Amino acid sequence: AIDVPGRGKVMVDIGYGGTFYAFLSAEQLGLDVCSSRTRDLVSAASAVTEAVKKQFKLHHPESEDLAFLYGTILTDGKDAFSEEPTTNICVFADEQVDRSPTGSGVTARIALQYHKGLIQLDQTRTFRSSTTGSLFTGKAVK
Repeated sequence: AIDVPGRGKVMVDIGYGGTFYAFLSAEQLGLDVCSSRTRDLVSAASAVTEAVKKQFKLHHPESEDLAFLYGTILTDGKDAFSEEPTTNICVFADEQVDRSPTGSGVTARIALQYHKGLIQLDQTRTFRSSTTGSLFTGKAVK
């Protein structure tokens, strides 16, 4: 749990897929990743990123140079396995928005879903960008 100034307390997951991201459903911030204005999603995600950076110390097991939060990915909250795509928006660096579901973000999201027992090894998930509708697929492998 972190306290996001102006938005209250939210639950976030931190995942690594080549870089660290904070993950949470947009709903926790009173938004919908599929229908809210992109500017509102970006503002909320940036506030989460700043709050995590102030309230949580990241550690990378091999290189402390990699122990930083790259951004926040707001999701539709549909993390359990489904044949239907799950949608997200990735806000990184200086409030930049990835046009795609984000390769390192999808990797981190799959790792979190597997860790939580929401997907199994070799189950393919499809991830959709809320801004462009582009799709990525991925799966947890041994």
